[in-house]
Amino acid sequence: MSHQAPTSPRSRDVVRVLCAVMEDVALLWEREAHAGSPVLVSPSQLRVLYALERSAGSNLRDLSHTLGSASSALSRLCARLEAMGFVERLPSPRSRREIRLRLTPHATAHLKDLRDRREDALTDVLDAIAPAPRTALTEGVEALRLALDVHLELLTDEQVVRSA
Repeated sequence: MSHQAPTSPRSRDVVRVLCAVMEDVALLWEREAHAGSPVLVSPSQLRVLYALERSAGSNLRDLSHTLGSASSALSRLCARLEAMGFVERLPSPRSRREIRLRLTPHATAHLKDLRDRREDALTDVLDAIAPAPRTALTEGVEALRLALDVHLELLTDEQVVRSA
């Protein structure tokens, strides 16, 4: 079930530019992820940390739905993150067979440090943009974020319906 409206040629142009920018930002952020950090976290592990940060107390099934990944692969990633001191596995209050996953304070501190470094790097880039276009960019990015939140919520709802 898809909720896509027809895409205008103008929207396609915006999408192409946005994709190119996202790729460049990903390169910038990847460099920052390894600069000054004693711990190397892979992009896959970072996705798990972000997902757990957004929904503390998730189990593997929830995490699998959120990330669109196989539970077995996520279980291995979480085991590595637990060994690194980033994830805790806790018994669920609802079921003895269910395990809840939660970030440790070490993981929270790591994510804050990573975000700070990434924000500093991106601030350097944005400071080169004149004030008026920077204001327009801020408004556009805020609108994109709201639309993305709605879209991700719809995708999550679809996954829940399909798995029921």
